[in-house]
Amino acid sequence: MKLCVLVNDTPHGVMGLRARNLIAPLSAAHEVGIFYRESGKVEALRRFSQVLREQRPDLVYVMNVGYAGGGAVLLARAIRGTRFILDHGDPSYDLLKSNGRPAWESWLVRLAEWTMIRAASAVVARGAFLAETLRQQRPDRVFFIPDGVDTTRFKPLDVSAFRRQSGLDGALTIGVVGSLVWSDRYQMCYGWDILEALRLLKTHDVRGIIVGDGSGLPYLQQRAQEYGIADRVWFAGRVPHDDVPRYINLMDVCVSTQTNDAVGQSRTTAKLPEYLACGRFIIATDVGGARQVIHENGLLLPYTGVYDPAHPQRLAAQLEWLSQHRAALERGMLGVAIARQRFEYARLTAELKAVIEMVIGSQGSVMENTPHMDKYVF
Repeated sequence: MKLCVLVNDTPHGVMGLRARNLIAPLSAAHEVGIFYRESGKVEALRRFSQVLREQRPDLVYVMNVGYAGGGAVLLARAIRGTRFILDHGDPSYDLLKSNGRPAWESWLVRLAEWTMIRAASAVVARGAFLAETLRQQRPDRVFFIPDGVDTTRFKPLDVSAFRRQSGLDGALTIGVVGSLVWSDRYQMCYGWDILEALRLLKTHDVRGIIVGDGSGLPYLQQRAQEYGIADRVWFAGRVPHDDVPRYINLMDVCVSTQTNDAVGQSRTTAKLPEYLACGRFIIATDVGGARQVIHENGLLLPYTGVYDPAHPQRLAAQLEWLSQHRAALERGMLGVAIARQRFEYARLTAELKAVIEMVIGSQGSVMENTPHMDKYVF
């Protein structure tokens, strides 16, 4: 079988990494080609359409609802009857709306999302809540396969020398890894709550580590200056993915803050499995996939709405307690087994292989021939 993968992302983005780790191993049984969006939307649409026209694949795997990949595969389906699987992570309409995008654009994306979900031979949802939501539209064609992790690379590491070199010896370190996309509407992005908590903990030796870049980075840096905590926050910027395990292991506490709305509830997030695999103590909001995997290995904090002004105070209180009870951080090691059992890419690839083979071999309902669907539900 010839499988074309259209990634609505760059090779170094989150979806690019997922494509290589989750789908590339299928090349042992199928002819797999992975194509990335490395230009503007119009040019990427033209290129993706050309790829499908020349390759004539038996099946297309589209990663995320996007103008380029979505437009190309819907056109191929209309002209040649090309079958495709949609890999979906966020409810696109809600995501754009929360980011303050124009209403017309949000509704256009909602229409595109609905069309792709209805036209797809199967939908792979990266969040359990999203999968349940999508099954209301396609009850027999939605499969839950979360973001994964390679536990041979992401694992507990001895970073004591790196810690000394970074001037972090003795401090309680709290960090986050992610894309720092600023929301003008809510004046926040990943890492905002770390700065607010540090502002409340000026008398404690707690340091912040923020790995990633994006439109929010200068805003966070300016806020750190205004709070007088710039010397207590390390903005590491973009880090090669191969180096991310070292930075995660520098963090005593990893923060996973998801908003309590349709977007946050639908997510597992790509970084949560990596935090687990590295054995870090995790403080997460009690939203989405985190509540299924954070138990003794961390803490869940209540969170209200998109912006919860009381959240930093709750986070600071837990950090203050941890700074006085460092032994509790060892409980993070319990996450390693969870990562291996639920998020190891080798396992997820096997699940995806089964879905693909059912799609290409079934003329009827995929669900009817799926004896192990319960495995997809936490």
